[in-house]
Amino acid sequence: MIKQLKEIFRQSIVLLYRNSKFVWLYWGTNLAFGIVLSLPLYYMLSDHLMHSSLSQLLSSGIDYIWYLQFRSLYDTEIGEIPYMIYGTVGIYVLIQVFYLGGLISVFNIVKKNEYVDFFYGGVKHWYRFSKVMLLSLVFFAVAFKINDLTGQLLSYLFANQEKIIFEFILRASRYILLIFLLGLVMLVGDYLKIALAVKDSTKVLKEIYPLLLFLKNNFNRVFTVFFLVAVLGAMGAVVYNVIEGFLPKNHYFYLLLAFILQQMLIIFRLLVRMLFSATEIYLYKDINAQIIPTQAEEVD
Repeated sequence: MIKQLKEIFRQSIVLLYRNSKFVWLYWGTNLAFGIVLSLPLYYMLSDHLMHSSLSQLLSSGIDYIWYLQFRSLYDTEIGEIPYMIYGTVGIYVLIQVFYLGGLISVFNIVKKNEYVDFFYGGVKHWYRFSKVMLLSLVFFAVAFKINDLTGQLLSYLFANQEKIIFEFILRASRYILLIFLLGLVMLVGDYLKIALAVKDSTKVLKEIYPLLLFLKNNFNRVFTVFFLVAVLGAMGAVVYNVIEGFLPKNHYFYLLLAFILQQMLIIFRLLVRMLFSATEIYLYKDINAQIIPTQAEEVD
């Protein structure tokens, strides 16, 4: 199993390296959307502080009285920001689905990995991947509903009891179950997109049953690889938090270092996201590869 995992990750990292140029497209898109979301607040702060002596005072720390005044002055504008965020996030998600279609397309056909192939794959797979995303959202909602119902059930069962430790264990298990269900939905959704791309199929519902059989027959290998990549992403977040804690808290210098560190974390997360797709498509194609029997020729 260890040798198999080494080979899976070796081949997937090679595949990721050959297509690493696309990470800059992902990063540029993230940066552009981040700028769009931050511009309204930036202009409000600039308008309020440009001609005010409070800007020097606030450089040393937040002032709660100033915050209340700022909220009062710009109450209407601040109230409109959430709607802009919802719209922007919706557009961002649709673009990410488009990018995923392009990424899986170039991962699937190794020799065609130029930007034109990426965008062609995005256009080709966007509609079918969007249907998978909507279907996944339904199951995400079901997972959260199950979590809420189990929480209500535990509250009812332990309402008049003092079994604190046992209740704590059950509640912790409830969240572990939620994480497992969310991961399972993500896993099935990812491989369903892979199956649609590799088979060049548009029948989302028709591909679900064969995919579930594939995951059932290869669950240990598939889930282990998925889990290891997820752990790798979590380790990046831990390293970021540790390094961020050692940054000097000099305000302007800290902001610069924090920005650079955050961008490094974003790029790392994008690479991890691409690694998910690389490992999944390698596994799916490798397991489903047809074995061509060979016959030895007789030598007269």
